[in-house]
Amino acid sequence: MISYNIIERCGTVMKKWIFSEFDKNTVRNLSSEYGLPVFTAMLLTIRGITEKEDIEHFFSFGNVPDDPMNIRDMDKAAERIRSAVAEYEKICVYGDYDCDGITSTAILYSYLESVGANVMYYIPDRNSEGYGMNIQALDKLKEEEVSLIITVDNGISAIDETDYALSIGIDVIVTDHHKPLDVLPKAVAVVNPHRTDETCKFRDYCGAGIALRLISALEGDEFSIMENYAELAAIGTVADVVPLVGENRDIVKAGIFNIENTERIGLRRLVRDAGVKKVTSGAMGFRIGPRINAAGRLASPYDALELLLSEDGDTVREKSELLCGLNLKRQETETKIIAEADRILQNNLQISNRRILVLYSEKWNPGVIGIAASRISEKYGKPVILIAGEGDICRASGRSTAGFSIVDAVFACSEYLEKYGGHPMAVGFSIKKKNTEAFARAINDYANKLPYMPLMSLKIDASLNPEAISVDMTEQLEAFEPFGCGNTKPVFAITGAVLDRITPTRDGKHIRLSVSKGKSALSLMLFSVSQEEFQYEVGDLLDLAVCLEKNEYQGRESVSLIVRDIRYNSEIFDTEAAMYELQDYELYKSGICRKELYGKYPTRDDFKILYTFLKNSSRERYTTDTLVYSVGKYTSRLSGQPGAPGLFKILIILDIMQELRLADYKRTGEIVYVHIPQATGKVELKASEIYRRLEEDIKNA
Repeated sequence: MISYNIIERCGTVMKKWIFSEFDKNTVRNLSSEYGLPVFTAMLLTIRGITEKEDIEHFFSFGNVPDDPMNIRDMDKAAERIRSAVAEYEKICVYGDYDCDGITSTAILYSYLESVGANVMYYIPDRNSEGYGMNIQALDKLKEEEVSLIITVDNGISAIDETDYALSIGIDVIVTDHHKPLDVLPKAVAVVNPHRTDETCKFRDYCGAGIALRLISALEGDEFSIMENYAELAAIGTVADVVPLVGENRDIVKAGIFNIENTERIGLRRLVRDAGVKKVTSGAMGFRIGPRINAAGRLASPYDALELLLSEDGDTVREKSELLCGLNLKRQETETKIIAEADRILQNNLQISNRRILVLYSEKWNPGVIGIAASRISEKYGKPVILIAGEGDICRASGRSTAGFSIVDAVFACSEYLEKYGGHPMAVGFSIKKKNTEAFARAINDYANKLPYMPLMSLKIDASLNPEAISVDMTEQLEAFEPFGCGNTKPVFAITGAVLDRITPTRDGKHIRLSVSKGKSALSLMLFSVSQEEFQYEVGDLLDLAVCLEKNEYQGRESVSLIVRDIRYNSEIFDTEAAMYELQDYELYKSGICRKELYGKYPTRDDFKILYTFLKNSSRERYTTDTLVYSVGKYTSRLSGQPGAPGLFKILIILDIMQELRLADYKRTGEIVYVHIPQATGKVELKASEIYRRLEEDIKNA
């Protein structure tokens, strides 16, 4: 057998391109009525922003948010907190150890301290206590003579803990944004815009956004609150990947301005040490947020919190350097987890073929599994749950793909869990080690009830004529910032382009693609893919998904085209069909034989076509789409007409060839490695157990 190094970069997963639909008449009307460039009017129309008031709000700075008192229970929360401040009761801000929880804690604690409250903060340890309130912490706080706990970014699922707090004489106010259970905690107030009885206009806050709304209600002055606290709320908003629309967009806009002029010396130091030249939502999401997160993942969240609150130069220097070092360690740890997950999936096809990848290791750091799960999900195009822990109780974190609510799936398997919570795209829970395999089967049984899992997708704002691309477009795009979840950076399609040249960068880590369409020639950058990893060939007809960026060099401005995705031109290859066939194959390999699959089983002619192609091919590494396309191209060249097997057939044939030692074959995700050894004589297909089972399935259809 050949030994393959199957550690791949992200970006090898096929995606369904979803082109935005928009009315051209609306674009023309917006452009003429408000004097907008057609390109800007088109992007506004795609985002559904077509009314004058909405357009002005979208592009304005300093919009007035809705009255926080319109959020249910906000009046009760404000009244109880004012009473506690006036009576000098001991108040505890009970936070969470991620970036959203830390910034939420900093917002509420610093505000209450500024108004003379007797206030402390408490953040549970990720490893020894886990997420949210716990009985031991409540006992400690009782000893500290705390009479009021205000949760931030947690608490909505703490039913028993809230009851216990009440029993020992501690009132609780819950402020949270996670999905509520069927029953709410018996707290003084439960401030969560996702309550089923909520009627407020805007609901998509993160925990820091809710904390900001709470202190606005207490202060009664929106502008002073935004001026003094928006930067913390903005970091939490971006880091927690909530939609950057409505009030969240206003918070992040104000936060970007505040950071550039902040008097918080800890935040100013962190921005500098993180190498941020210009503060943007991207800088918050990829440089600032991860460093704050790193404290709670690998050390203590108090290090990050003290950095944000401290006014001592030596302390902020020490804490900022610590957070930057922890972030490097986090990246190394994350890389090791992903590599180990790859090995598990390569060596256990039963797990890798499942619709939801549930992986366990006692070696993994529970603080890093969430972000690692996100990377693995992007890489394999599936929901992923990673479980870590040495003892009886393990910690788990899951990330989903768009269209599949992982929190609903996890909640449906709650009988196996200890504590759990989350939202459609991310979930966290604790589980007994003995229940992990039963949970993995149960959650996949839940997913297998769907005909198909939602396909990995990429939203395309519009197709562009290469001749129309200009620097002016990039300047118009700047007005749509800040970009993020719910207001993603526009992605454009250039369809039917011929690949003319592939040029690696000097370090070999990236490549530059030269393509042409009609009279236009374009140069595009594809990052984090080497020439060896790139599977398309010169002469291929491609569709390219790109982002536009303005490039300034020696006083000259130009447009840089950054590749987000590549596929064969849709007129010559059906990527979506191949994605469904991959799901069919994995479902069949999981032991589920649906009637729709019977007509897709391979014939002897299909075996001959694939074996002949592979034997004559000079390549041994393919992505699933390049393999199907290449086999089809080879077949058409031989016979002059289409008729090649699809992906479902190809993968089953490869399994049989592997079993009969006609091929050395390995697949990880959508990467296929196959080598045809020197022929050893005639082999009967019926010698394959897989083939015999196929015949039996067809016979019983």
